[in-house]
Amino acid sequence: MASIPFIKGDKADNNTDYRDSLPVNYYAVLRNISGEQGYMLNYYGLSTFATGQGISRGSMWVARTTFEGQYRVSGQNLIKIEDDESATILGYIGGTGQASLTYSLNNLAIVANGKLYYYNPTAGFRQITDSTVGTPIDIVWSDFRFILTDGEYLFQSKSLDEEAYEPLDFQGSDFQPDQIWGVGLNDDNELIAFNELTTEYFINTGVNNTTSVDPATANFSYSRIQLKAVKSGIVGTHAKAEHKDAWYVLSRRANTQYQFTIIQPGSSESITSREIEKVLATYTGDQLAKTVIEVFTKDGVTWMIAHLPNETLAYNDTVAKKFGIELAWSILKTDVLGDATYRGKDMTYDPRFSKWCIGDKLDEKIGFLDDSVCTHYGAIVEGMLYTPVMDMEALSIDQLRVETIPGISPDNDATVFISRSEDLRVNGMEWTAEYGSNLDYNKNFEVRRLGYVRNSVSFRLRTASRSRMAFCRLDVDAS
Repeated sequence: MASIPFIKGDKADNNTDYRDSLPVNYYAVLRNISGEQGYMLNYYGLSTFATGQGISRGSMWVARTTFEGQYRVSGQNLIKIEDDESATILGYIGGTGQASLTYSLNNLAIVANGKLYYYNPTAGFRQITDSTVGTPIDIVWSDFRFILTDGEYLFQSKSLDEEAYEPLDFQGSDFQPDQIWGVGLNDDNELIAFNELTTEYFINTGVNNTTSVDPATANFSYSRIQLKAVKSGIVGTHAKAEHKDAWYVLSRRANTQYQFTIIQPGSSESITSREIEKVLATYTGDQLAKTVIEVFTKDGVTWMIAHLPNETLAYNDTVAKKFGIELAWSILKTDVLGDATYRGKDMTYDPRFSKWCIGDKLDEKIGFLDDSVCTHYGAIVEGMLYTPVMDMEALSIDQLRVETIPGISPDNDATVFISRSEDLRVNGMEWTAEYGSNLDYNKNFEVRRLGYVRNSVSFRLRTASRSRMAFCRLDVDAS
């Protein structure tokens, strides 16, 4: 009997190239079980939490006591999620693109559609119309100032008046003459400028910076830190997310293709497998500039979710650290028979409800990651797992047995479809069986007498269920 784990699958493309088959709506859980180091589990479902005003464009939990809460740019409105899970409209924000949110001691600030908005309960919602602000694309708050970029310069608000920006408070990002795509902060409160091909770090010196646009009169208080710059940038303003002082980004260095990278002061590390690089190569730079990246940790797993124009990719950082990046990637999607991209976006943890809340790419739904189901708002979604190729030339497959967690299927609808391929491309006949009815133990998926194999063979599991499903490995009896 041969035992085959599901953690990595193989396929071949039309150019006779051996490729990885990425799991769909499944991820690896690291735990010793049935002699294996881990098992594959359905990704979290999406269940209804609240109702917004349209597609999700950004979100943030604000921890400032005077205006604490979950805020979202939903459709063309800024909303706040109240204690009763209702949504209060706070103001109008035009456009349809992703927004940047941050907050100070006094205000929640939003940059969207080239405009700057502030909100607090006392002054309410308002647009900052100071002509100095121009058309900003990103914002952070540090050392009692908002710091923005318009793609060419960095500039900051006055320390005593957040709504005022002095005309000469500007500095370029001069390590290389590339465009500034975004800004961020690290744990040392150093300013980060994410450029197209480079990343630079700045420190607040508290004095006028004589390297600004007009050295005689400039007031920008940050200076570039020598030896911290990284020759790796980001592809777009929202193609970055921070976790534990590391930035997960979609980036490019000079003379390289686009890659997913972890950037830290003075260093960058690619986390892009060969298969993921081939996915990225199907897009132009302008298309990838709209990528949105988010990072979060749930159930001991750190996730990077990358929302590309047509796909949603999930990177399991916990698996990568133990088994390598080749085994860490999955695809998330929403439908059953097609390739509709994953509909959830903009995750924010709400401590009032102990839930990861998530907006929507399709409509006004605001949901949460639900570990009791694998449906998306009640609709079943497809999951797929693939095996590595096995050399079984001239053998007869007598039985397949899938190691599962039997007896746990609350909705009694869990169905497994299994198919085999002898050319790593075309899947043949599918066999169907129940994953296991609830409380009906010791019944694993079994298929008998699959017949002779001409050469190599691989298998695919396709699942559809309201209940989450887990698979450990595939056991094959052959003679």
